[in-house]
Amino acid sequence: MGLTLKYVRILHSWCGVIALPWVIFFGLTGFYLNHPDVVSSALPLQDYEENIETFAKLDEPITAKVAADVARLYWPDSKMLSVNKSTYHGQEVVQFEREAGLIIVATETGHYYVKSKIQNRMYSPDGAILDRKIYWDYVFGVFHRTGWLTWSLGTILADITAFSLIIFGFSGLALWYLPKHRRIKRKIRGLFA
Repeated sequence: MGLTLKYVRILHSWCGVIALPWVIFFGLTGFYLNHPDVVSSALPLQDYEENIETFAKLDEPITAKVAADVARLYWPDSKMLSVNKSTYHGQEVVQFEREAGLIIVATETGHYYVKSKIQNRMYSPDGAILDRKIYWDYVFGVFHRTGWLTWSLGTILADITAFSLIIFGFSGLALWYLPKHRRIKRKIRGLFA
């Protein structure tokens, strides 16, 4: 019995170590999803300042070809879904939609945005990053559902964590029950001795 308890304790300890980071993250993301206002005050990069007057208007608006050259710099392996002329934050833009996200180029000033599901980065016309914001609702929501920010790896990590938690629970139950079982056995032996 002593050897069994030793191995159950070791198994319980290692499963706890494996599952601990995800238990903490699931707890934090779950708390955020239930109380976003409480957590939001501590999170960085929730919003950025966008002052259009910062950018000088170009002599001539950017052509779709020049905007396409900018768009080619981001996610080149991601399939192009559409190209549209549109309005974004009150500016005329050319919007490139890829599977990975959006590249939005302001035609009058040349500055542009690169938006994924996780973040939005704003760039100056020369390509210097000016500001960015993280979409915390999406980040915490996906992490809470999958255990990571991508579905394939997240599913594997979530499955490992789930399996570890199952073993952790059963080994904890065994650690609670086995010592009691020994006492009960002794009492029964004492009655018949």
